[in-house]
Order: sequence, then C-alpha cells, then structure tokens
Amino acid sequence: MDELGTTKIKPFPELAALEDTPASDQVIILSVAQLRGLIEHAIQPLRDEISELKATITAVKTTEDNDINYLSELIMQDRKRLAVIERKDPEKDPPLLDELYKEMKAQRRKQADFATAARMIKRSKARLFQLKSAIALDQRFILIPSESHSQKLLIRLREFYKPV
Repeated sequence: MDELGTTKIKPFPELAALEDTPASDQVIILSVAQLRGLIEHAIQPLRDEISELKATITAVKTTEDNDINYLSELIMQDRKRLAVIERKDPEKDPPLLDELYKEMKAQRRKQADFATAARMIKRSKARLFQLKSAIALDQRFILIPSESHSQKLLIRLREFYKPV
C-alpha cells in the first residue's frame, strides 16, 4: 500500500502531455460561434473608442466652423472701422496739431494734459481726444501716462522726452 500512495497515477496520457507543454503551444478547439464571440468581445472597446473619437472630431469641426465665422465677422468689422478712419479728412487735423505745438512752445510748456491742451487751442476736451491717434502719430508729440494719475495721459513735446 505504501507503494501506491507514493506513486502518481496518470489516468489519461493525452492530459498528461497537455500538462507538460507550455500554455502557448496548447491546442484549443472552439466552435465558430465561440470564436466570433471572443473576437467581438475583444473588438468592442476599440469600436467604442472609435465612436468616441468620431464624436470628438465632429465637435471640433463644429467649433472650428464657429470660430472661423466669428473671426470673419471680426475682420469684417475691423475693415469697416478702418474704412471709416481712412475716410477722415486728414487736412483738418494737422492745423490743430500745429496750433497746439505753437501754443506749447509759446507758453514754454514741456507737457500738458488733454484738458489743458484743449483750453490752449480753444477746443473741447472731447475734440482733443478725437485727435489722440493723430497726436500719437505726430513726430512732434509723445503720449505718456501721468505719474500722479494712472488713467491720465499727458501730451509731451518729443524734444523734451527723456526715456527712463
């Protein structure tokens, strides 16, 4: 009896051969339906990911189209605004700037705020603010922020401007 307890009984030689072979070399027999089921199960996450990516691409294309339309509208508005600016009569602005320059030189002023400059040339402050871009483009003047008031701009004669 002791001999039987220590010996290993192998009832089927085919199963014993399968136990000794590595898992990658084993033969598995499946029906076509079982194989299709396994393949479908393995492919389903990929199909889900593809459908998610298609939805993302559609959303990005929609956003891109909206952005293009928005930018087109902004460009159109800018072109209209530039057309209005370019239509302004450039002959009206330089005499006022010449007058401002002469007054500042006559009064020996190096700089003036917009209200003071408007009084100097006997125009309204609003009219002088309309000339703000022309003043900025004029080589005789430079617009600088006030040191005492953060929202105030000063018109300074360029010949007296010393960059810090």
